[in-house]
Amino acid sequence: MSATQGRSEAVLDRNQRREAEIKEALKQEAARHAAAVKNMHRLRALRLAQDEKAKIDAKIKSKA
Repeated sequence: MSATQGRSEAVLDRNQRREAEIKEALKQEAARHAAAVKNMHRLRALRLAQDEKAKIDAKIKSKA
């Protein structure tokens, strides 16, 4: 194996590792984003349920 071929293989390996790290980072970022969106929807549903409960309680108090 010549020195040039050895260097080119080393560069190829380094580039492949870098690509794999980038791919993994993008995958993790997508997972974080999905978790944030899921949490946002959960909190919105909770807030809407609390608002609805407050409206019902207010109606009951006003009739009493």
